Amino acid sequence: MIYSEEAEASLIGACLLDPSQIDVVAGEVSAEDFYLTHYRAMWSAIQQLAMAGTVDVISLHELVSNMADEYGGLPGLIELTRNTPNPQNAKHYAVTVHDKALRRRLQIAFGELNERLEAPGAELSRLIDQAQAKLAGVMGQRADAVTPVKDWLSSWVDDLDARLDGRIDPMGLLFNLPELDAMTSGMHSEDLIVLGGESGMGKTVVAAHILDSVCLRQNKPAVMFQLEMRKEQVLNRVMGSYTGVKLDAFKNPRKHMDDEGWSKVGAGMTAAKESGLVIDDRPGLTPTQMRAAAKRWKEHFGELGCVIIDHAGIVQPDDRSVPREQQMAEVSKAGKILAKELGCPVILLAQINRENTKRNDKRPVMSDLRESASLEHNADMILFIYRDAKHNPDCEYPGIAELIVAKQRDGQVGSVSVVCDLSRSQLLPATAENIANYHREFPRQSTAPAAEDKFAL
Repeated sequence: MIYSEEAEASLIGACLLDPSQIDVVAGEVSAEDFYLTHYRAMWSAIQQLAMAGTVDVISLHELVSNMADEYGGLPGLIELTRNTPNPQNAKHYAVTVHDKALRRRLQIAFGELNERLEAPGAELSRLIDQAQAKLAGVMGQRADAVTPVKDWLSSWVDDLDARLDGRIDPMGLLFNLPELDAMTSGMHSEDLIVLGGESGMGKTVVAAHILDSVCLRQNKPAVMFQLEMRKEQVLNRVMGSYTGVKLDAFKNPRKHMDDEGWSKVGAGMTAAKESGLVIDDRPGLTPTQMRAAAKRWKEHFGELGCVIIDHAGIVQPDDRSVPREQQMAEVSKAGKILAKELGCPVILLAQINRENTKRNDKRPVMSDLRESASLEHNADMILFIYRDAKHNPDCEYPGIAELIVAKQRDGQVGSVSVVCDLSRSQLLPATAENIANYHREFPRQSTAPAAEDKFAL
């Protein structure tokens, strides 16, 4: 096994001789980097003593005396400090300890991957995903990448000036729904957006609309991890959103597709060919596998406009032994980390529980999210879709859906109305023209007086 007993001992000795070195090396090394268990215990104890301001040989011995046989007791600690070459070299020792730890982890990772490669029936594509995830996980974020605010304050001011004079557009990626874009300033990089709703409410319609907006209209590559539907079904919905062709025509073109429809589909095919749309419909993906795949696609395209995960409830956890609530917490945490790593918004679809059905007002609220605590905490934006027609088929406005912004870290909350055409998997702004067109094709069942119609034209 790869390790340096001399470097581990010298680092402990340096920090005992000169406790000021503890802060110097804290960003370079952690307890897990030590291979020998007694040095690992000593480093943890030194951190504890440093918080109390009493780092010395005797105090350390008292905390780790249960391992005295391994380091020789108090005389052994005293001898360790005598053999430390130079306490001022503590950072060098720490770098060596961390380097050995990384090499050790690589060695272990390669060993595990080799065993899996030789296992009968191992699926190659999954092995590749696991290999990429393991290798990416070996290197952590180094503390020396962080600098004081004063070092980047001038660039922050430059950015502010650019936004002021219009050189930088404060709008993120567009939802292509004007009222929603005005309320949210679009979708922003590094944001985790939780899109919630009941089963059958239209979450996938919103997801298809976002893919249409990001990929086909704004020409940004995007990846969707679709854990429920086949990729062809997703593409049908994206093309329906873009072209306005009904989904029935994609399922049975012989019966439902006309010349106008084929013309629209041709335009949609051209847009799809020019886009960087990826639909990954492999079942049973874990957060680690999705992270590896998304990073691979970012490397391929150079950037990603967004990543969509449909949906949180059926993402397979990396550790299936933990309780369900903890699994959901890991999924939402992984989504947020992925957004920061990729520098793009991650949209995580999530089911809500049945609590809303017990209320008179069935519009969802944040507490309706299943295992909601972690989703509420990690999300930068929580967006719900609500259609009154789902609960009341005879409602006056069957084609109207509400997009409810329930949480937004940097903006207001509220709701906007949109026309939701499930037959085409299409969302449109709730303009008078769009509402009228919908009602002409799907006449309202209500007999309420027109004067009471809040969407009257």
